[in-house]
Amino acid sequence: MPPTTNIAMRRSREPSARASVTTVIRSLLASVVLVACGSSGATPSADSGACVPPAPGAAPTYTELFTKYFAPGTPGHCATAGCHADPDHNIWLCGTSKETCYAGMVGQGLIDPMDPKASLIGDTRNSPISWINPNGPMPFDQPSPPVPFPEGRAAILAWLAACAQNN
Repeated sequence: MPPTTNIAMRRSREPSARASVTTVIRSLLASVVLVACGSSGATPSADSGACVPPAPGAAPTYTELFTKYFAPGTPGHCATAGCHADPDHNIWLCGTSKETCYAGMVGQGLIDPMDPKASLIGDTRNSPISWINPNGPMPFDQPSPPVPFPEGRAAILAWLAACAQNN
């Protein structure tokens, strides 16, 4: 090929190569910004921002979640002595009431009151609860492999979608 043809071909490819590099750089910068802004590891919700609660009764209350799934004698039994009711045995305190359990979950980062739909407790890849994330280690005394619990999963996800209120 004559030298002028090589230059013309090289120039015709340069803008697209430059555009590809620019696209990659922009993608990397966007990733850095997301990490720098403090991601919880949860998948960001599509409509992050102000959460508008649905009509009453559309989702369980936190009181109902605590009573049915987190209190002693329930499938999750987080508030059990030797589990998350006892600060000497675990990394976060649920306590024995719905108020202390909610506060403990917020303090541990399981619930994000600012962006409830992005709460760790509902993250299908990182939730510690096996009902949400099949690889989750909680409840600690669950059978191996964990048994799916669709009722508990649906209740937690509905409550998160309803703004994760301490109600």
